[in-house]
Amino acid sequence: MHLLRPILIAAGAATVCSLCAFWAVRSDPARLIFRILFKRRETKCGCACCCGEGGGERRNGEMGSEAMDVDVKEGASMMEQLVPEITTHALSYLDYTSLCRLSMTNSAMRRAANDDGAWKALYKKDFTTEQFNVNPRNGWKAYYAATRAVINVNAEFYNIIRERSLPLMSRFWLNAEYVKCVHSSGELFSGYNAVMDSWALAFNWGQGAGGGQAVGFQLQDVRARVLSDMAWLTFKAYPDVDAGPFHVTNVYEFHNGHWYMVHHHSSPILMDGAPNQFNFLG
Repeated sequence: MHLLRPILIAAGAATVCSLCAFWAVRSDPARLIFRILFKRRETKCGCACCCGEGGGERRNGEMGSEAMDVDVKEGASMMEQLVPEITTHALSYLDYTSLCRLSMTNSAMRRAANDDGAWKALYKKDFTTEQFNVNPRNGWKAYYAATRAVINVNAEFYNIIRERSLPLMSRFWLNAEYVKCVHSSGELFSGYNAVMDSWALAFNWGQGAGGGQAVGFQLQDVRARVLSDMAWLTFKAYPDVDAGPFHVTNVYEFHNGHWYMVHHHSSPILMDGAPNQFNFLG
């Protein structure tokens, strides 16, 4: 059933789009249906005349009308008969999981699900649309996957904060001297060792202030940009304790198949002209 669901959704959307296509053409819809269902006969003149006779003339004086020419593939599915624009629009109704499942059904659906236009539409639906100048070098499918991976890594960062796990935090950051961390207290820590010491202090401070209570965050207005081996995110973080919220910027670098944090900057959001009580865990 999981594999059939995206097919049924895409087929339903394709049917609606087909009806819209019939309305859009400036000819008799019955002729369009006829040309799709019955392959046109080639004549000696080399043209595909709708009257089936030579001479290169079309009925009712339709000379050179290419708008109604439809290439028909014998045994092709309904999805394969649709023009690419309609197929892309139909697939835009699917989410990430359904599009991936659709690609595993057969070769025709795999080609349709890997269409770059479908992944561009999905990216604009799931992520920020403010960067209209993005032109992914490896296509929209790869760019969508990279953006999704970075956002998932960023969510893991706040899971580590909630668990107050210094070992996980030490593996999360890139071990380099140029990494930097600015906590919501305003203090800047530069270099890997100094950054780790700051998180050890933050986790101990959290233990004393909250009595060991785990601090969770809700992330809103997440905006990501991925450029080759570097990515940055801006968002608002709302802790589930009496502190914050914060404006946050996180920067990541891609090394050996993994994204590592190289910069974290958190600052309190001004509320009524004054910052809220800060939380060092920010």
